[in-house]
Amino acid sequence: MGLEFLNDHGASRVRPYPNQPELEPSDEPDESGAEGGGEEEQVDHAYELEGLPWQPIDVTRSEVEWSEAPKRFIDGCHVGRTIAWLQDARGHPVPLMLAEIGGVCVDRESRDLRRSFEVIERVVALAVDPFLWHEVEDFAIALADSGFRLLPVSLIKVEGRRERVASFDFEVMRKKAHNRSMEEMGVLEEVALCQHVEIPTVVDGRLEPRINSDSRLQRCPIIGVVKQQRKDYLHPEGWRVYLRLEPARRTPAFLIRSAGVPVVSWYLKLEGDRNTLPNWGVVRVEIAQAYFERIGKDFSQINRLSHALYQMRCRHATYGRGPVSLEPIVWAEKKLRALFSQPTWLAQHFYRLTGL
Repeated sequence: MGLEFLNDHGASRVRPYPNQPELEPSDEPDESGAEGGGEEEQVDHAYELEGLPWQPIDVTRSEVEWSEAPKRFIDGCHVGRTIAWLQDARGHPVPLMLAEIGGVCVDRESRDLRRSFEVIERVVALAVDPFLWHEVEDFAIALADSGFRLLPVSLIKVEGRRERVASFDFEVMRKKAHNRSMEEMGVLEEVALCQHVEIPTVVDGRLEPRINSDSRLQRCPIIGVVKQQRKDYLHPEGWRVYLRLEPARRTPAFLIRSAGVPVVSWYLKLEGDRNTLPNWGVVRVEIAQAYFERIGKDFSQINRLSHALYQMRCRHATYGRGPVSLEPIVWAEKKLRALFSQPTWLAQHFYRLTGL
C-alpha cells in the first residue's frame, strides 16, 4: 500500500493537548460474564435505548427551554503547597501544607452572570497523630487566632493492621496532606451548593462526593459535568459511538449503579474540528437517578439540558481547558481566585507568624 496507507485509513494531524489520565476499568461485567474488579459500580448501557443499537444523538434538535436550564454554577478553588515539614519521635517526615480554599456560586440572570455566594478559608493540613494532643490543641488554637484552620490528616492505612501508621516515604505523606486539603475544598463547594438546591444547578465534577450525604439532594436538579475522564464506563459499541461524536452530539444515557449515588450519565461533545484528538472536547454529564426518575424518566430533558450545556461551552481559544469547560464555571473560578491572597505572600506571612 505504501505511503498512501495513512490517507487510506483516514489519518489526520493532532494539535497539542493537555495530558489526559489513563482510564481505569469500570466494575461492570465483561462480555464473558466475569466481574471487572469490584462491586461498587455497575453500568446499565440499555438504560435509555433498552437494547437498541447505540447511535450519536443530535441534541440541537431539541429546543432549549431556558426556564429549566441550569441557573446556578458551583465551583471550588484550591491554591496551596507544602511549605514545611516536621519529624515525629520515630523520625517519620510529616509535611505541612498551607492552602487557601474556597467555594463559589454564580447565578445566571438572562445573559449575565453574578456571584451570589462565596466562602474562603486559609487552612493548614498536617498529620497530628504522631504528636502529643495538648501540643496539637495549642497549635490549632494559635492558628485559629491568626486566621488559619488546622486540618488533621489521617495516617496511612496498612492492610492487616488495625492502627494507621506514618511512612518514611515523604511523597506518600505529602499526598495525604494534599488530599485532606482538597477534601475540605469539596466541603466548601457543598456549602455553596446547598444554598438553593431547588434551582437547576451545575457542579464542576462528579456528584458522588457532593450529594451522597443527603438523600434529599439526590432528588434535586443538580447536574455534574466531568471534564477529566478517569474511568471506563463504556462497552465496545459505546466506544465506537463516542469516538465518532461531533459537536452538539451525545451518547445514549446509561445508568451507573453505586452504593453512594446512582447516576444517569452520558457523554457530550462540546468542541471538535480538524486536528483534534478523538477523546478531546468531550465531557461526561451526570444527574442522580432519583431525580431523573422523579421527573418521569424524561430523556427529552436530557437532550434539552445537553443543548443548553453546549450553548454555555467556553469559547476562549486561549484557555487551555476551554474545549471541556463551561463559560459560567470558568467565570466562577476566575472571580473566586481574585479573592485569594497571593500565594508567595501567604507563605511568607505564615513563616513570620510561626517563626520558621
